[in-house]
Amino acid sequence: MKTKRFSKWSKVWAVLLAAVLAFGLSGCGAGTGSGSSGKKTKDGLKEVDVVLDWYPNAVHSFLYWAQEKGYFRKEGLKVKIISPAESVDAINFVASGKAQVGISYPIDTINAVVNKHMPVKAIGAVTQKQMVVMISLQSNSITKDFKTLKGKKIGYDGTNDSKVQIQAAASYAGLKPEDYELVDVGFDLTTALTSKKVDIVGGPMINDEVITLRNKGYKINVFPYTDYGVPECYGLVLDVNSEAYEKDPEMYKGFLRACRKGFRDMKSDENGTLDLIMKRMSSDSNPLNRKQQKGSYETLLPYMETKDGNFLTMNDATWNAFIKWMKQQGVTKELCKPSDVMIKPDFR
Repeated sequence: MKTKRFSKWSKVWAVLLAAVLAFGLSGCGAGTGSGSSGKKTKDGLKEVDVVLDWYPNAVHSFLYWAQEKGYFRKEGLKVKIISPAESVDAINFVASGKAQVGISYPIDTINAVVNKHMPVKAIGAVTQKQMVVMISLQSNSITKDFKTLKGKKIGYDGTNDSKVQIQAAASYAGLKPEDYELVDVGFDLTTALTSKKVDIVGGPMINDEVITLRNKGYKINVFPYTDYGVPECYGLVLDVNSEAYEKDPEMYKGFLRACRKGFRDMKSDENGTLDLIMKRMSSDSNPLNRKQQKGSYETLLPYMETKDGNFLTMNDATWNAFIKWMKQQGVTKELCKPSDVMIKPDFR
């Protein structure tokens, strides 16, 4: 799970993000917690700042397509896409009214609502399935039943979210905490694995580290958490300030319509999408590899839309199962209803 940038640009991004948002929203009631639905530009467009979950990559292509094709503009919106310093920036800036949309993980959305009482709700699912997994080298002989985890070292990024999911998966396989060693390896999970510092890592993304390792020639085994008792949930969601949504639901519906059109272009034009990624997302501070992004793109499409759920759609049952699981694992203090953490806009 991406919880913090690990490049040398982290502090730079943090300062720039704060400066950009503060400048763009000065005089608009930002930071009051009351929510901001976006001020208007001179040409009458509503400004919408979108804070990403992580550095720009293939999963965000639908946003860049919507910008490139003018879909946002046709909905009366001027959208600015912003990279965060940390993944929690998205929720924090949305909750405080400093941004209109943030991409985040459902576990963070639920935690923000239940434990921190933040006014945030998801309005759409970027991916219909979880993308966080556990990975081991095939040479480490970790079997699918996880019985071979006994006595092994499991690397993770040091966050409680990752720790909880690893422990839940191990418990599902019949292991006790004393049967294995959890090792905080920081955020470079792949290096910890390939250097044999640990036997398996929890927290890599199916569209990132998995692709990286395979492109480098490593033979790996991938273990989805959903195979070990963790309920299926959305990988990434679009969060908004719930108070701001109530003030201007049509703005957010227009945003979703444009995103849906952007996804259709993303899905129908692989080469065009890869060209767009390299043109708009790759930079000196965020160098992207076309081969890597191609693998990510091809991996992502079946996750972003499935036979059970179209792009952006959400349902109560999926949220409810994950809410209950989080309470069972002690991540949240109490239960909540799906309607407490998500809105299902009719944006046809």
